[in-house]
Amino acid sequence: MRRTDVHRTVRGLPRPALIARALRALRVVPLALASGAPWPGCAAFAAPDLAKAGSAGSALGTLPATFAGLLPCPDCVGARCQINLLPGGAYMRRSTYLLNGRDEVYYDLGAWSIAGDGTLILSGDREGDTRWAVEEARTLRKVDRRGNPLDSKPPSELTRRPTLEAMEPRLKLSGMFRYMADAARFRECRSGLQWPVEMSGEYRTLERVYTVLQVRIEPRPKMEGKGPEPTLIVEKFVDAMPGRRCDEQPPQSDLEDSRWRPVRIGDRSVTVPADQREPWIVLESISKRVTGSGGCNRISGRYQAGSGTLRFSPMISSQMACPAMDMEAAFLRALNDTRRYRIRGRILELMDGDGKPLVGLEERNLK
Repeated sequence: MRRTDVHRTVRGLPRPALIARALRALRVVPLALASGAPWPGCAAFAAPDLAKAGSAGSALGTLPATFAGLLPCPDCVGARCQINLLPGGAYMRRSTYLLNGRDEVYYDLGAWSIAGDGTLILSGDREGDTRWAVEEARTLRKVDRRGNPLDSKPPSELTRRPTLEAMEPRLKLSGMFRYMADAARFRECRSGLQWPVEMSGEYRTLERVYTVLQVRIEPRPKMEGKGPEPTLIVEKFVDAMPGRRCDEQPPQSDLEDSRWRPVRIGDRSVTVPADQREPWIVLESISKRVTGSGGCNRISGRYQAGSGTLRFSPMISSQMACPAMDMEAAFLRALNDTRRYRIRGRILELMDGDGKPLVGLEERNLK
């Protein structure tokens, strides 16, 4: 087959309506393994350079593999966690928070690595970096940055399942659309996983564009042959950044004079009820004051920031009463305990003096 590489950069952002129509028409079909047979339940996350079924992950044993269990949760019954580790350094995680009368489910797709001390490090957007001690390839035990097990009941550990267990995730993906060797592909940046894109509609408007999409991955009938296969379905076009590449660092937000919204407090993701305002803070560079909202009450105080260090004074807040105050109280405790910080792109991580993550925030400046 004739092989041609076509690399074209979209020089101007296409019209939003044009992009939206193109993305609504996209249907992305996952790649099969080099052997020609997809992994059960996770072929949607396999790419030719990553997919080596049965490969060994050293201390992790044979991959792919599923680890799952019930983790402690400070303000819910518990958090069911499932992590699928794939060969080549990619993972998928599902977290289900068990609340009274309803569950909240979140997904992450990211990269895993093994530290020098044998600790498994999962790098994803929602929870930042998490660390797990690997015990005989059968158990993952959550540890702090120093490698010490977390003191919790029940224990913060996941056990290996006999077989790989499927997921049908719904999440936001950031990556590249690219036309190469007579085929269109989407490559997710953090994990490196990629899928071919059906060449229909106006897909060419997206070639070589760094794109953010809201997607879900579900079984769908195969385009050829019988039976279903995991398929990436674009639900919403979020953003396109012509000229950006996966291997480039994303633009980094400034600590000061940016509006930061918490997306995770402790081990819990932040969800804001429809009848409640979202929490946020702004660190004002000139006055060195911090202002914002806990979600119910206005908050204010002062701060001191250095090279990777950050400390807040005790916060002053209004005294309104709201139906649910737990999130605001947890947010204020996290600010009070903050001693360090780091910024990765548009994500701000606040940590205590030992480097333990307290709260993750994303930049959300109002235009």
